Amino acid sequence: MTTEDYKIADWLLNKSNFGWLELDIKFDLAAWREETIAAKFVNHRGDDHPGWNSSCIHGIDVDKTGAWTNYGDWSREEDVPYKWTSVSEHTPSIKSFWEQFPYERYRRIRFMELEPGGKISPHSDAPGRLPGEEGLDMLDFGVPINIAIIHPDDCNMHLEGHGTVPFQEGKAFIINIRNIHSVFNNSNQRRIHLIAHGIPGSRKDDFVELIARSYRKQNESSY
Repeated sequence: MTTEDYKIADWLLNKSNFGWLELDIKFDLAAWREETIAAKFVNHRGDDHPGWNSSCIHGIDVDKTGAWTNYGDWSREEDVPYKWTSVSEHTPSIKSFWEQFPYERYRRIRFMELEPGGKISPHSDAPGRLPGEEGLDMLDFGVPINIAIIHPDDCNMHLEGHGTVPFQEGKAFIINIRNIHSVFNNSNQRRIHLIAHGIPGSRKDDFVELIARSYRKQNESSY
């Protein structure tokens, strides 16, 4: 990591109102598609988001797909017993990838399914609302990584102020979910993405380098 890398990553994640960043990473899409069979989907956020389901590969448990404050009586996230769930026993390619990714540890890693005709209603997921998240430095806290595994045509994610996120199968994005966003699956196929929430920790330098490298690849103009 260089000083310039840090400046780019800090500006992007902490100071700008960016829309999305496509990450310069590679993984075995065919293997990941096969491993979606292991998912044990449960409804994610109720009737306001019809057809939106989730299954934890890493988290509190397979069916505990929401934020940690929805479960248990922990007063701080450091006490939450995140772990690889039983689903991970059947997802070796996915587990291996995240063990090598520049996050030291993980909160949730989830399969996210949107059924045909389903929708994720407009909402925002701004960090800072949960205990211990005040005044976050996103380079320390980490950002969600959203990867399209099965992404049918006529299924679009709209990000307010930025437009439609250019998802394609096999592409990974950091999305600025502080902005209001929504997804509509107007196809006759289910959409399955993987979303990983992690903490850089001791791998922060590598995380910063990934952000800067991806930014340079996506943008020819200076920041």
